[in-house]
Amino acid sequence: MSSPNPEQTGPPLRALAMVLISLAILFAAIGALSLTGSDSDEAAAEPAAETTSAPAAVAPTAQAPAAQAPAAGASTGSAATTTSGTPADVEVRVLNNSNVSGLAAGTAGTLTAEGWNVAETGNFSEAQFAQTAVYYGTTAGEEQAAQTIATQLGVPAEPKPTSLESTAGVVVIVTQ
Repeated sequence: MSSPNPEQTGPPLRALAMVLISLAILFAAIGALSLTGSDSDEAAAEPAAETTSAPAAVAPTAQAPAAQAPAAGASTGSAATTTSGTPADVEVRVLNNSNVSGLAAGTAGTLTAEGWNVAETGNFSEAQFAQTAVYYGTTAGEEQAAQTIATQLGVPAEPKPTSLESTAGVVVIVTQ
């Protein structure tokens, strides 16, 4: 005769369902991390080109009071501190000009790890840029810093366009 409840030889179906649900959640989390991780890698590659063209006006805003004192005291003193193009001498602003969330933050993290003084991260929607680049102003040392950052990120360094003239320091515009 047959019994109404046949013997089960494996784990109960409920336990198997829980394992499958757990795996689905794990794979969804890995997929989400890989999406944000790829944005960070792209952002890290782009900021170097954008910071090479940073304007001098950003340095007083992003720097600590020590950087503001030379700028306020004498323009030649400020130029002397920024001519080296070293990370601590120039303030860098990283602005996202795309629909990719977190792109500026990822690039800013890369630049901070390289020793650059990132004064601001955010979005820039006043104009549309075709490619990621580093923009610099006329202040002494900004062009050299922008060139260094551009090299680190593998992007071009250019003088600031009119849409960025009011933004102080070296500006990195990330587009991808």
